[in-house]
Amino acid sequence: MLFYCIGKIVNTHGIKGEVKVRPETDFNRFKIGKTVYVDSKTLTIKTVRKQNDLFIISFNEHSSLTSVEHLKHQDIYTNEEPNELSDDEFHLPKLIGLNVFTENHYVFGTVEDIVDVPQGHLLRVKTLDERSIMIPFVKEFIKSVSEEGIMIALIEGLL
Repeated sequence: MLFYCIGKIVNTHGIKGEVKVRPETDFNRFKIGKTVYVDSKTLTIKTVRKQNDLFIISFNEHSSLTSVEHLKHQDIYTNEEPNELSDDEFHLPKLIGLNVFTENHYVFGTVEDIVDVPQGHLLRVKTLDERSIMIPFVKEFIKSVSEEGIMIALIEGLL
């Protein structure tokens, strides 16, 4: 089962067990009744409200400030995939492990990680000769993505 990081608890809020969450997802994943995972524990969202760029969330399992204090700075995960993706959107965790090959179908390596940077995402690829290189996940470098693998354009200076 894949888990997707959807936010980070940045602080507590009030005395009734609420937490402030910075969302880290493009999809609205914070809904009443949804199950999420924090610190290896299963939690059910009880209330949600928006405050600027944060969400104020409470959980059925916690009702006091002291019961949520240990959750500060923890990531929130879900195992639910968003229902609809457009043609140019991907579930990034599913890219890990895919073969990377060139336009002439030469297998170049395997995606070992996705690195989030301010400019977007980078694929960390382990090459056949055991090097680790970073490839920007942008259309200039990525020609296609399928279940078989990721086709890249060999651009001078990239490799």
